[in-house]
Amino acid sequence: MMAIAVGHFHNVDPPDVRGRHCRLHSVAQLDSPLLGRDHREHGDAAAGAGHTGLSPRRRSQSSPCFTTVAPAGAEHADRSEGKVQRVEIVAGRHARGVRELIAEAAAAIASGTRLVPAQSGLGGALLLTGSRDGEHVAVIKQLDDTAAGNGGYESQAVLREVAAFLLDHDGFASVEPTALIKISRGPGMPATMASIQRFVAHEYDAGELGPSRFSVASVHRVGILDVRLLNIDRHAGNILVKNPPRSSRSASAPPPPLDLVPIDHGLCLPEQLDDPYFEWLHWPQASLPFSDDELAYVASLDPFKDAETLRAQLPSLKEPAIRILTLCTIFLKRAAAAGLCLADIGDMMTREFMAQEEGLSTLEALCRQAHDSVVLPCPPPDGDGVDEGAASSGGRKHVSFGDLSSAEWAAFLETFEQLLAAALEAKKRAALLPPPPPPTTTTSP
Repeated sequence: MMAIAVGHFHNVDPPDVRGRHCRLHSVAQLDSPLLGRDHREHGDAAAGAGHTGLSPRRRSQSSPCFTTVAPAGAEHADRSEGKVQRVEIVAGRHARGVRELIAEAAAAIASGTRLVPAQSGLGGALLLTGSRDGEHVAVIKQLDDTAAGNGGYESQAVLREVAAFLLDHDGFASVEPTALIKISRGPGMPATMASIQRFVAHEYDAGELGPSRFSVASVHRVGILDVRLLNIDRHAGNILVKNPPRSSRSASAPPPPLDLVPIDHGLCLPEQLDDPYFEWLHWPQASLPFSDDELAYVASLDPFKDAETLRAQLPSLKEPAIRILTLCTIFLKRAAAAGLCLADIGDMMTREFMAQEEGLSTLEALCRQAHDSVVLPCPPPDGDGVDEGAASSGGRKHVSFGDLSSAEWAAFLETFEQLLAAALEAKKRAALLPPPPPPTTTTSP
């Protein structure tokens, strides 16, 4: 038997499975003693290990689910035919498109489809194939801190996948519907946490086409998301190119600009300031001004409301990562309002290499200055003035905000904004200057 919690989505009708074997219940009614114990055990484990996003306070009270008998001989990823299986939405239940995604995934699971390993990427990403047409429905990344990179994903990476979707308000950057789910495989078997994301039909990633084919709006929107999340892994392989709609345009007409879909957000929202990697940084679209709609979207962002959303939806996401979101959103809002383009903003966040040494980015330098103004640095025990971490990174000390109290954090943000205003003006002046002439070479007579 199999039970799948699908949220308030009542048009679930998987092929050949509804009938006398199928009844709709709420999760609270279905095996409620077992479910309650699962929540308590999972909450205790989260408190001890800090590796899930499930909060005991966020129980599903009214998520309809269907129960069915899997077809004889059906092959499942866990190879446990006849076992009770429950899939429950833990985070993202009310976000756009999640109910539809879970309903399609539930229908596919009920029909006996199997999960297959993804052909690219690291970790143990699995593809779920649809029950009717054989096309992929979703990508599932299982949480397994003991096997990260070898059949599972580290917990914070799974949580960040969901966080990126929750923060992509109104689908501005086209992050596909993503949720955190809990998979129970029957009595005596441990539950598995995983992220599930709708699969994106595509033929290319950004590395297989030249950036001149991409729409300006898509580049800007992916970039705005990356800046907010301090994405340290936005390489060309995790920017997918949407299949263009089929049209009756003439053969002589130029091809329409292509739209982009960002995926793989497990390395966004780091717990300390880091050097981001923005594939789009030197694309020509990044040097074009933001549109009025883009500026209005950035102006509407509320970094503190977003932080509260993450604390409520993903309570195991660590606080230093949430503060990175707040800081980078404030930075983005001030920079966009000052008239900087996406390339200028990304450049201020990216470290410079000078004389084969890596220097601080402008953002890091500002944050270190603001941090040191509100927190007196503690000298290292040996009194040499450089801590071990700084010594191992060429004298650079990573800036993290986990050590700041609430009052210190508020004071830091106030100081940071004061320092940022002058830095933005300096960046604008530098952008107006003509580039320096190339060095001349002289030959001896």
